[in-house]
Amino acid sequence: MIPALNPVTTGKHVPFLDFLDAAATAQFPAIDYPIVPFSQVADEQSKDAAKELLLSRQLVLGSFGLPVEFRKDENTFLSDLKELPKHAALAKHMGVTRCCTWLFPATDEPVAEYTCRFVRRLRECAKILGAYGIRFGIEWVGPKTSRTLKHDFIHTLPGTLDLIDAIGETNVGLLFDSFHWFTSHATKEDILSLKADQIVLVHINDAPDKPKDQQIDNERLLPGEGIIDLKVMLTSLQQIGYDSFISVETFSKELPLLPPVEVALKTKSAVDRVIAASLL
Repeated sequence: MIPALNPVTTGKHVPFLDFLDAAATAQFPAIDYPIVPFSQVADEQSKDAAKELLLSRQLVLGSFGLPVEFRKDENTFLSDLKELPKHAALAKHMGVTRCCTWLFPATDEPVAEYTCRFVRRLRECAKILGAYGIRFGIEWVGPKTSRTLKHDFIHTLPGTLDLIDAIGETNVGLLFDSFHWFTSHATKEDILSLKADQIVLVHINDAPDKPKDQQIDNERLLPGEGIIDLKVMLTSLQQIGYDSFISVETFSKELPLLPPVEVALKTKSAVDRVIAASLL
């Protein structure tokens, strides 16, 4: 399994190059980061210059977030979609094969219309990404406390798999997050029912000591600091053959107040301990 640093953990205020330097200093082999800053470098300099930002630091871009706003109006979606081939072409040039997004677990809209629109839009994104050899991961959001709108939407692993089936593109799979696995009351058996090729990316983090249904989405701990049985999760993932990127996505008020290098070092130490404890 390949540890990756996510900018949520250091704080999104950290400048692009400072984040890269922090990840490299902590000896992360990979990052999970937006593609847009790399595209800006490619536009201003060259695709090779964007690629060199990683090579010079001995990093790889394990995955990038979908740079398309599919949750809002159609014009915004179409405008962003026009730019997706450019981003995907750069990602391919950089050797990146994964892109991910997430679903908000509730809506005030009629659920049928909401679902149909998302299926259509995500299918269009998946087709473009697939043309460049990029897999597309979709994440469910598990906490009950996040479902505060009129209607519940997809917030479980089975529901996400149903959505993936409806999208119907072979490059679409799961972004599997430990916090959402835990808060959606999923189990070891749910993991063991999957195949490795159904998982595009894994996010790892931990939960504070309180009941599952009281967990708050943006209150998470570093791996190994909370109550999620990460050993069971990771050994189960290994049993089905998942051996790729494990991105540390920790929402914290305290960590982003520290220098980014210090955060990266603490994060790398935490994820290394958890992975080592779960090796089969």
